[in-house]
Amino acid sequence: MSIKTVLLSITLMGSTLPGSVVQADVLATQGVPAAVTAVTLRFCYEDKQLLPYYAGNSAAIPEQPGATIEHLRRATAAAGLTLELVRMPWLRCLQQLEDNSVDALVAAYDKDRAHFTRYPTRPDGTADPGRAINQLGLCLAYRFDNNLAEKISSQSAITVSRPLGYRPIPFPANTLLVPVHSAEQALELVVSGRVDATTVLCQLNGVNAQEQHINRIPVLLLYPPLYQSDGYLMLSQDFYQQHTQHAERLWQTLPATLDKNRYLQYLDYPFY
Repeated sequence: MSIKTVLLSITLMGSTLPGSVVQADVLATQGVPAAVTAVTLRFCYEDKQLLPYYAGNSAAIPEQPGATIEHLRRATAAAGLTLELVRMPWLRCLQQLEDNSVDALVAAYDKDRAHFTRYPTRPDGTADPGRAINQLGLCLAYRFDNNLAEKISSQSAITVSRPLGYRPIPFPANTLLVPVHSAEQALELVVSGRVDATTVLCQLNGVNAQEQHINRIPVLLLYPPLYQSDGYLMLSQDFYQQHTQHAERLWQTLPATLDKNRYLQYLDYPFY
């Protein structure tokens, strides 16, 4: 091979290699997805203790926050979401969900809320209990010396205290509801004899259960449950429209991350 041939080969290599390198870099870059912005779920729940779901009576998030908060942390992590917790009065949580100021809360299905919430549904559009976050039963709690069962049987008038903002449920005939600010206040009225009863948790995810503090006050529970319902993770319209796939994945993840024992353990949580 002549010197001229060698020089020509070097020249050709020099003119083609840079272009080849640039092309390879472009192809490699095209195969790498752009950075994905993390999706945050802003969850609102009431600033009053409601065991076993929520612990603590303030806007602060305690170290042991309640079974529902622990459940949500597991579910959002599994669904690839970041969870942000916000505590405020329950009615304000509802209002902020309607305003799309928060993304989610837990509540029973209610047709009056359907226009501003999204929840897991069956093909026919009805709420899907298979993707609920939990199930509960409510019983009437009454003072031990109150003949509540007889009053109900005879359709006598009874008074029942219940926190403001709680979803209406069916009550026995001739029931007068007395609104209060918290579940604790509702029980205080029962213990003091100022009302006949209030509603308390008595069944949890299919198991009869009650908070331990009920055993330390002079009240009894009237079984079977007065009312049973499923709790759903309700999403705002904006969040669902913007993150539909994340929302559907999260609803699907909730039953798989449910720890029934943890819900029962929180019934032993200190009440005060």
